Amino acid sequence: MCLQDKFKFHLLGILLCGIITYIDPQLSIAQTDSLNYEVYELGFNFQEGIYTNFGELKYNKPSIQQKIEKKGSNLWVLEDSTQSMVVVDPKKVWGYSQAGNVYISFEGAYWRIIDVGQLSQFTAIIIKTFTTVDAFGFPIENQTKSLSQLFLDMNDGTVYELTVNNLSYYIKNEPQLYNQFQNTKRIKSKELVLALKAYNQLHPLYFPVYE
Repeated sequence: MCLQDKFKFHLLGILLCGIITYIDPQLSIAQTDSLNYEVYELGFNFQEGIYTNFGELKYNKPSIQQKIEKKGSNLWVLEDSTQSMVVVDPKKVWGYSQAGNVYISFEGAYWRIIDVGQLSQFTAIIIKTFTTVDAFGFPIENQTKSLSQLFLDMNDGTVYELTVNNLSYYIKNEPQLYNQFQNTKRIKSKELVLALKAYNQLHPLYFPVYE
């Protein structure tokens, strides 16, 4: 069995068999105050609305809860006083929740979070800027766009590209996962997504529950 196959087999074993040896500090919080916290599971009831900052997602409390419509690249909300739809300033939008899905504003567009967890994974187009020099020695600014896998750290709201180095920072204290990163050059995007899912299995995500 090659390294990639061993890696896939090991991660799938963790995901399917639920080999959990780590006790998340948040777990004790949820157990001692079960009326106030609920573990995230598929189908969790996100309050619909627009988040103006990361904290509103973390606490499941969007500050703008009018009817939402997405038209092109903009979000529109129902204005109570006029009963008409008005566009929302994109600079004030961190993200939004609609129909059970969460979307994050990134690189001038909205992207659906595919896997919600302590490390919430999504796909987005990354714009990178670099400078070259023309034939006369003048600097020229160029841009490249590429579809990339990213993840949102639900502890502090930071977004990272899903790479071996970035993910290794989180799994370094999980021997069963970290040992699979010995030969980093062979790990591809699919294996990284599996590792992220395995990490989330070991570290459940909790949201406050409101009456």
